[in-house]
Amino acid sequence: MLERYLGHVAVAVALLIGAAFWLMQDSEPALVESNESVAPIDAPVRTRVDAIMTECVRKGRTTRVEGLVRNLGSIDVTRVTVQSIWKRGDGSVADTGLVYAVGEDQKLGPGETVIFSDTTDLRGVERCNVRALDWWADE
Repeated sequence: MLERYLGHVAVAVALLIGAAFWLMQDSEPALVESNESVAPIDAPVRTRVDAIMTECVRKGRTTRVEGLVRNLGSIDVTRVTVQSIWKRGDGSVADTGLVYAVGEDQKLGPGETVIFSDTTDLRGVERCNVRALDWWADE
């Protein structure tokens, strides 16, 4: 006779355990303290300079690289140096050079560009690259 009620008893016990578990749960979400600081509003970039290679040509024993320097910032810059990177055919660096694209007494305003060039007589140079190396903002 107990076997007739065993199924009902098992369901009742399962419901009681489920109800007890549900009642033990917190109804309010746990408070989590956050130490995040508010990010500052993005201010316009004050100084940023970019160099772009426009040409790399070998004539005879001389390799010439030409490019543009762009002022992507919001203030004038001066004394902009560009590093010319001379590479072999396999991509390894053979040598580097340094050229002033904007001199000490010149200014490159926001949004302006200037042309620069550099040469090398180094043998084995097949590829070129450039990068803006340094600049000053006299403000």
